[in-house]
Amino acid sequence: MKTKIFIIAGLSAMLFTCQTLQAQIKYGLHAAGNLETQAELGQLWNNVDLYQGFLIGGFLEYNAGDHLSFQTELNYQKKGAKITSTLDGSESVQRKEFNYLSVPLLIKGNIHDPGLGDKFDLSFFTGPYIGFLTSANSNIKTDKIATSVDMDYLAEKTDWGIVFGGGISYKLANGGAILAELRYEMGLSKVDKQDTDLRNKGMGLTIGYRF
Repeated sequence: MKTKIFIIAGLSAMLFTCQTLQAQIKYGLHAAGNLETQAELGQLWNNVDLYQGFLIGGFLEYNAGDHLSFQTELNYQKKGAKITSTLDGSESVQRKEFNYLSVPLLIKGNIHDPGLGDKFDLSFFTGPYIGFLTSANSNIKTDKIATSVDMDYLAEKTDWGIVFGGGISYKLANGGAILAELRYEMGLSKVDKQDTDLRNKGMGLTIGYRF
């Protein structure tokens, strides 16, 4: 219940702020399909099976000039890892699922009309993020027998790191825009109290609409 209240309050505050600063601020909604894993600090990726996560949320973008903007977001994200092992000929698949409310703070460089027509813009961005854990669990399937274990007490309550990526937008006649982005999130904080070497790592395709 507290999680739902936090999401509603956050999105409401974002929309109210947008209405008071329409000249500089745009707002929108987006969603993403992500490929996630957990790897050691210093590794960009881990050579294991990939866990399919997702992102859904809203954003505010403040235009500070023709080619510079700042963006903050409030997202619900599913991260985790998939581990496949074999013992005595029996295959076991473990899916570790970590759910977060995340808040990135991004600085964006924008290129208008990048040779594709005046309706297109390119952008490149980077910045920190912080995530607040809402739940964590481990799902294990062995020989068609599935079990689920609560991992809240084994998971760190916060996750922070760096986001970077790029995207393209297409302006619509009504003043809005359709967005597509590729982004990578590199976790820098430990997420598992049992294995303190692990950090969240994820990449994905984000599709959104800016009003």
